[in-house]
Order: sequence, then structure tokens, then C-alpha cells
Amino acid sequence: MNVRVAISHLDKISGTPNEFDAASLTTIQHLTLETLDVCGFEDLVKDKSVLIKPNLVRPNPDYPSATTTDPRVIIALMRLCRDAGARSIGVGDKPGIGLSCRACEKLLNLDKYFKEVDAHFVYFDESEEQWEANPEGQLEPQLPIPQVIHDYEVFLNVPKLKLHMHTGISLGIKNLFGLVPEHFRLKHHREDLHRFLVDYLYRVNPDLTLIDGLWALEGQAPICGTPVKDFNTLVASRNVVAADTVGAYLMGVNPQSISMIRIAQAEGFGPSDLNEIDIHGIDPKIIRRHFTRPILSSQDAYPGIDVQVRGGCVGCMSSLRHALDRLHLAGKLKEDHQTILLGMRHSIEEDLKIANDDPIFCYGNCCIETFTEQFLHQPKATWLEGCPPHFMEFYRQYCKVNGIDPD
Repeated sequence: MNVRVAISHLDKISGTPNEFDAASLTTIQHLTLETLDVCGFEDLVKDKSVLIKPNLVRPNPDYPSATTTDPRVIIALMRLCRDAGARSIGVGDKPGIGLSCRACEKLLNLDKYFKEVDAHFVYFDESEEQWEANPEGQLEPQLPIPQVIHDYEVFLNVPKLKLHMHTGISLGIKNLFGLVPEHFRLKHHREDLHRFLVDYLYRVNPDLTLIDGLWALEGQAPICGTPVKDFNTLVASRNVVAADTVGAYLMGVNPQSISMIRIAQAEGFGPSDLNEIDIHGIDPKIIRRHFTRPILSSQDAYPGIDVQVRGGCVGCMSSLRHALDRLHLAGKLKEDHQTILLGMRHSIEEDLKIANDDPIFCYGNCCIETFTEQFLHQPKATWLEGCPPHFMEFYRQYCKVNGIDPD
């Protein structure tokens, strides 16, 4: 397989994701066009209805971060679609659980740029769900997909360049998670998440993937990570697996170590070996960095938080660590002793040393027997339901038990 991937890079770009001027936008628009030209962009979108799908998991206009797709890239891509003769332009994503599309649109705050190109925001969570047969997949016989995406002829996938404590990386394939309705998201959010994403790839294979690496994200990503400022790099391909392979390499990650890339390659979606990719633009070796990896375990991560694990899986482990990281960044973690049990069949007689007035959190469905048999009547004991629980549920319960305002 000989698949093209374009890599464009500038040593310096003025502005930040949240503060930029017209000159910065012009520079990024030229860089984006340079990247997309290699992929036959104009022919792809001319006279077509185009859906741009960025990563909008948690926009934060008050903090310049690399969590979401850079607004400058979204603006540049909308303008380029208009200039190439796209018939209509939509921008849509379903952000993280608990955040509606309309709230996300308000946080994004790009109304004037939408009006400039006559684009509109697409509300995935208000669209009728279409359950599509999934004969090639392994986990579900049918998958729910927002009907509205089928109103568009071209699907432009615009993920962020970042690491991810659950899946290793978050790039083009992972960005398809934004198509999954909220009620269906935690059903396969363990080690099977990689397989789940490839199953969705059978239903929605992007026409073009543009990875935004103007600012990237390392460390406790996907949300609590550290921005890699001014990485100033864009990656584009008509093949999402090839784009992810190059994106992983740029972060110092072996693409073959990422299950979703490996599965997608094995099932014929694209190459996971740089030697099988026709790279245009800057040599990736020149700009490659070894990003700081996320730490998944929560054991002894924060003073006063005693995490005891008995066979917990990656779903609960990543959910819990993400929740603790969020609490820490918000300045809400207390150093008073608190115990979190994760996994199956904890025994208070044999394993645990817990004072009667210590808060206890039994995390996830595997912990239900421990909770009901040993802590059901303890006032400060809380069971977090889910497989896994959503990290914001623990965030809220922790604040409630400790008398902290969660907002």
C-alpha cells in the first residue's frame, strides 16, 4: 500500500489557541492549504456538502490549552472549504459526557467566523440516532450514529495531536468517539475501546484526516495534560490509519504499540509502517519529540489518597486517575486520609486499615459486593456505579462527601 501523508511545519507562529490576530490566522491558513493540497483537497470538497469534525471534548476559552482542536485550524479549514467551492459547511462534535453540543458551541465562541463563511454548528446530540448494521465489527451487531452526518457528502476528521492515558494516543481513529451517543459511550470503555473504535471505522471512514499539532498535549492527557506549545505541525492524509501512524511517530510513540492502529492495519484500513507511507513535506525525524507519557496508576499519586487495587482494569484505572488529576488541578483535593477501593473482593479484615470516619469510595461495578457487604451502612462510604464510572461522577461525589463546591 502506497498512501500519501503530508506533514507541514513552521518554526514560529504568532498567537495562541485562544488569543490570535488576523496575521496569525493567515499564516495558519497558508500552512493548512499547503498540507491539504497534497491530499487533493479542492477536488474533494468542490460543490459538496462538507462536515468538519474537530475534537471539542472540553473547550475552555479561559485557558490556552491543547486539549481541543485549535480554533485557528477550524477557522482556516472553514475558509479553505469556502474558497474551494464547498456547497455547504457544517462543524460538529459530541463533546465529553455532561456537556451538550449547544453549550460546546457557546464555549467555542466562533460565531463571527461561522457567519463569515456561512457555516453552521451541527448538534450531534439533537440528531436522530440511526442504528446501523455492523457485520464486520466484533462487539455490537448494530452501532448508533447521528443521522445528521449522513446529510453531508464529505467527512473531514480534524483531531488534536495528543497522548491519552487510556488509549495511548488520541488522533484520527479516536476522534470517531465523538460520533458515539452519550448513552452508549461507557459500554465499551475498557481495553475493548480500541476494538470499539475500529468497529465504528467500518461505519464512518473519514474522507480526509487533518491532525492539528499547532499545540500538542503530553503528560496526563487527554484533558489534564501539559501543552506542548508551538509544535506548529499539521499532518494530513486521505487515510486515517496512515495519518495516525505518522502522528504517533511524531510524539515518540511506536505506532505498532497502539492497539487501534494495529487492529485497523490488520483489517486492511491502512498502513502502520512509515516505510509503507509516501511522506510529503518535512522529514518527520526532524520534528519528532518524545512526549512525556501519562501515568495511569493512582496509587500514591496524591497525599492522603489511599488507592487499593484488586484486579481493576484500564477503564476504572484511567477514569479514576483522570478524576483525581482534575480535582488536583482545580485545587480541590484534600490531604485528609481517604480510601478508594478499585477492583473485586476487598476484605476489610485482611487487607484494609480504615478508620470508621474516613471517607471510602468503592469504584466501579466490580466493587459492589465489597460495598454492600462491608460499607453499606457507613455514612461516608460511597459506591460509584459504572463499568467504568464516568470520571465526573467521582469528581462530584468527592466534592459532596468533603463539603466542597464542585463548580
